Amino acid sequence: MIRLLVVVALVGALGFTGCTSSCDNAGVSVDGHGNIVVRGENGFLSPNSSVLRNVSDWPQPPRGEQASAFSQGYTLTRDGKSMYLLENTADHPNLVYRIDLRTGHAEPIGGTGNSQEHAANAASKETSITADRRYVYSVDQTDPAISRLTLSKTRSKLTTIIAGPRTELRGPIGVAIDANGRLCALDGETLSVLCYASAAHGNAAPARVIDTKTLLGYRQVDDLVFDRSGHVVVAGTSDGLGRHGFSLAVIDIAGGAPRVLRTISGSNTNLAFPDAIAVDHAGNILVLQRGSPDSLGKSEILAFGPNQRGNSAPAWVRDPAANVTYPFEMAVDPKTGDVAILGSDGVAYFPRAGMKAPERWPTEVRLPLRGWSIAFGGKSSLIVADEFGTPVQYDPARAAKQFTIAQSRGFNLYDPEFISTDQGGRIYVASTDGIINALPAGPSQTTGGVSISFATTFGRNLDAFAVDSAGYFYLSSATNNAIIVVGPKGHQSLLTGGKTDLNHPLGLAVGRDGALFVANTGAKSILIFARGSTGNRSPTGEIVGPTTALVAPQALAIDSTGKLYVFDGPVTAGAFDARHYVRVYGAGAHGDVAPTHSYRVNTKCWANAP
Repeated sequence: MIRLLVVVALVGALGFTGCTSSCDNAGVSVDGHGNIVVRGENGFLSPNSSVLRNVSDWPQPPRGEQASAFSQGYTLTRDGKSMYLLENTADHPNLVYRIDLRTGHAEPIGGTGNSQEHAANAASKETSITADRRYVYSVDQTDPAISRLTLSKTRSKLTTIIAGPRTELRGPIGVAIDANGRLCALDGETLSVLCYASAAHGNAAPARVIDTKTLLGYRQVDDLVFDRSGHVVVAGTSDGLGRHGFSLAVIDIAGGAPRVLRTISGSNTNLAFPDAIAVDHAGNILVLQRGSPDSLGKSEILAFGPNQRGNSAPAWVRDPAANVTYPFEMAVDPKTGDVAILGSDGVAYFPRAGMKAPERWPTEVRLPLRGWSIAFGGKSSLIVADEFGTPVQYDPARAAKQFTIAQSRGFNLYDPEFISTDQGGRIYVASTDGIINALPAGPSQTTGGVSISFATTFGRNLDAFAVDSAGYFYLSSATNNAIIVVGPKGHQSLLTGGKTDLNHPLGLAVGRDGALFVANTGAKSILIFARGSTGNRSPTGEIVGPTTALVAPQALAIDSTGKLYVFDGPVTAGAFDARHYVRVYGAGAHGDVAPTHSYRVNTKCWANAP
């Protein structure tokens, strides 16, 4: 089974392929003194200063990686001493380089701090995990191996413990562990449950093999867990296409041969397209499922009692399962009864819900955590296999407010696409998955402060990011003619509608007084909105008209004096007239006003190849 993690799929981590048919990713940055840096098809340049004079060797991707190595973000610091540059690819992800413009030295922030090591180990992994008090166990859907991480060690790394031809692992998609340390893996390729002795290591043969195809008639398997009695619970279907014939099976593996204790299947069960199963404190089997293979957003939880069997209706149903988008994974803490449901935009956390009927579940707590799989382990900690397959341990009570990175030496930036500086000089990165992180105050630090999670209304269809030191965050979606406004407390609103005059908004910047400036590409104008404006609200000002010389404004920056810098020019890469400019407008400029300067830049469009 391939997990249906559509929105979390690492599209952003692959980077862009450079500028082909449009220049929608044009970029401009300016420091507090008005020094401009533009990134175009020929690399970085400054049309009005020599701030780049000491940078002769830009950070390069690992050998063999695609040429379009860098994500679209970069920003100058207000003091003009440094530039921060995003690097975010599948093999070299989650890094920000701090470049000292006085010396040209580049130092990475994020990842592991070791570029080569990170490049070798950070390929995107669709991982399934389980945990007990001491360890996290992991299998990857493409790598036939079982790995383990020690929870008590802060810098512990996943280490392969079971691998080799004798293991019979071919395509493991799930893993479970019982109270006695017995480890079982669900293999999607062989349709088998492979169980290993608690001390198994290396190229070890399984102590028990359950052939679900022969024993249960399965043609596809979905998930497995252990129940409170040490029995294996498997979800699968007799239909190779995964469209019908869903069932649950409880199997005793203590005797000489696997013995099916009970099965749950039939039309009355309402089983349909299960994604994950878990067992709660009362012994109920919980099934997280979708209503159809195509309706990823609709989900529910079915509960079947410890003695239910055959074609029986669920003991209870929770619909919807949670408010996270595209729920696909579930875990229950065996000690506290806490329930966690993983979706594409975070985790829904329900303290001590494991023994309660759905109407008695507590209010959902949203945790801004992304990844492939979740489990509870250690001392009631929540463990998330992040987007690169690395288990990260969290305290659920703290995770709602800020991240606690316990298993990574570096700062996890969660697949960033954008970087921006507020008026006070603090630098933030934003992921289109819905996480905004403040960067560490210094290059040697590994934590950056409070992280903010927001619902990605337009998914990954976002184009620009800007930060206000008053706590507001803005992201534009050009094709939707809208701007996402994230308030100081993390609440999301939209600025959109006919009164806004938004027309393909590509660039954003925040002024000294908190006003939001928008590069309104489709209307050849700059719109100005009051701080925190939402809804169908008119701009408070506009720079528009023939005197402005604007052709298609695409990116914005504002210096400490309030001057506005606009990257302007054709948005079509192959345009005959490919002249581009950085146009500068005085503080407080509005109406049909001429720029104070127009710097010609030798580039057709922004491109992310260095």
